[in-house]
Amino acid sequence: MGGKVQIWGILNVTPDSFSDGFPGASADDFVAKGLRLADDGADVIDVGGESTRPGAKAISVSEELDRVIPVIEALRKNCSSKISIDTTKAEVAEAALGAGASIVNDINGMRDDGGAMASAAAKFCARVVAMHRRKCFDATDIIPDIKALWGESLGAAKAASLASEFVILDPGFGVGFCKAPEQNLSMLKRLGELREAFPGNEILIGLSRKSFLGAFGDEGDPASRDHLSAAAAMWAAAIGAVDHVRVHDVKLSKRLVAFGEAIRGAR
Repeated sequence: MGGKVQIWGILNVTPDSFSDGFPGASADDFVAKGLRLADDGADVIDVGGESTRPGAKAISVSEELDRVIPVIEALRKNCSSKISIDTTKAEVAEAALGAGASIVNDINGMRDDGGAMASAAAKFCARVVAMHRRKCFDATDIIPDIKALWGESLGAAKAASLASEFVILDPGFGVGFCKAPEQNLSMLKRLGELREAFPGNEILIGLSRKSFLGAFGDEGDPASRDHLSAAAAMWAAAIGAVDHVRVHDVKLSKRLVAFGEAIRGAR
């Protein structure tokens, strides 16, 4: 914490991602895209084989493995960026860690599988991103619930003997994760408060191309939201509230985050 903000490049190895699906692509196509993210300066490449968009079709463990493992193996051989596996399945996480990934990105925050995900990460001494994700509820102030569920994620890590500092906390931006637009803005505004509540953990934000940003730009084209995503990341970096930023446009985000870090340093 307190060092350079890490830029995560999103690599959706799926045909149906909400903003950058890749119908008909081969493993080689996805590897090439991942290498471009690395060339653009991604510190981490986040490989996901199952779409998390609302209404997306669930896939089996074997299908997810078929999608992600060849890509992870090829990226590990051909670039120096760290690799994260974006999955909710402990079996997939363990296989990906064995294939060369070093981070698990779990939108369920290690909370709903009886400790299997935390145990898989502990086996490889891997870091885990634990996202806040809950069924929709009516509370206007979502910050207390984020803190509570993060506490549960840290409890799951402790039960599996996974060191607390190995857990990266993610507030879970997006309407798809049951956050109303105004709640997303409140979360962004109060990132510093979340940071202060968990001083021993790093914070990741992933709001790239999220639909709530459409209110400030082109609602129909997710890629048109990249500049807003990068601006939010720059602000978070400037106030020292974030350690990791998960994005689609690595080049743009890297430039603006570096500017945010410079602003913070100038203080």
